Amino acid sequence: MDIANQASATSEVAVAITVLINRQPVTFHERKETGTEIKTTAINQGVTIQTDFNLFLVEGPNKLKPIGDTDVIELHPNQEFRAVAPDDNS
Repeated sequence: MDIANQASATSEVAVAITVLINRQPVTFHERKETGTEIKTTAINQGVTIQTDFNLFLVEGPNKLKPIGDTDVIELHPNQEFRAVAPDDNS
């Protein structure tokens, strides 16, 4: 196999990245997703949220980074996200 074919074969390797959204595991097959795609995938995998919920990346104890619907996030295994209703003041 020449170098061009090796690169092509490598790029086709399936990716599975599991993160937590509201403490529930959600698996993605792309490394980069938008906020909307993260919420939609979570909903499709049974997380009880809605697409209009606010999404946050948990960066540490009591430290949340807001993620907009069009923001692109590079996903890493075991990242943790929170999705809360827009009228939730917690």
